[in-house]
Amino acid sequence: MKLHALVFATALFALPAASALAQAQPYEQVEAPTTWKVDIGGGVVRGFSATGAKSDQFNFTAWGSASYRDVVYANGLDGLGWNAIRRDDFHAGVQLRPRFAAGDIEGSTLDRPDLGADAALYAYKRLPGNVVVGGRVQHDVTGDDAGTEVMASVGHQRVTRVGLLQIMAYGRAFDDARAKRYFGIAPDAVPGSGFSAYEPSGGAAGAGAAALLAIPIGDRFGMGAFVNYEQRLGDIKDSPLLKDDHVWRAGLIGVVRFNSGQ
Repeated sequence: MKLHALVFATALFALPAASALAQAQPYEQVEAPTTWKVDIGGGVVRGFSATGAKSDQFNFTAWGSASYRDVVYANGLDGLGWNAIRRDDFHAGVQLRPRFAAGDIEGSTLDRPDLGADAALYAYKRLPGNVVVGGRVQHDVTGDDAGTEVMASVGHQRVTRVGLLQIMAYGRAFDDARAKRYFGIAPDAVPGSGFSAYEPSGGAAGAGAAALLAIPIGDRFGMGAFVNYEQRLGDIKDSPLLKDDHVWRAGLIGVVRFNSGQ
């Protein structure tokens, strides 16, 4: 399996850092271009669950992704995407992204966000040294009052003796609506919730770092591992809905690719 294919698959699990490391990023190419490609795989992941359930445990996660000339693409975290501007060192485009559920709280009647969707705009630029900077803005389009999120990141990719290594740092910010929908407790929701009212304001929501290592096995298979730490910021970190003011994510996966020629 080509290194870039494997690190893409591995990165998918490092939510929320993952999506910034997918087809939207203009890193230097380490594999020959293809017309289309389909990746499937799965592995054990801690710190992420699409449904919000048992995210503090290791869970098996299966997924798939596809792309056409790295212009139009789809995967489980970025959703549907289009690199409307695709140059060697600059990508910009649009996405219809899944917005993941917050998960129910046992014994509570709180109305928690379910799976939804955000529309997003993004742009990323490669600098000397194979450093990529950029970010995205996304807004709820499913009428769940989930507001807006902004993410910015800086990352670096290089080939090592073991495999392909990517490291990145990122920051996230919410508007008032998203902060309250995911981490707040409205006064009228207090009865039966088991919590006191808490209405956080928007602003800085989190900052973190991620490292991803991809190891090819033959021409089509590979294994990868990642670790991701995120510190909650602002009013978010004081939400009574959180067990901790930080989160660790880690995983080990296997992948296989199917693709066409150039």
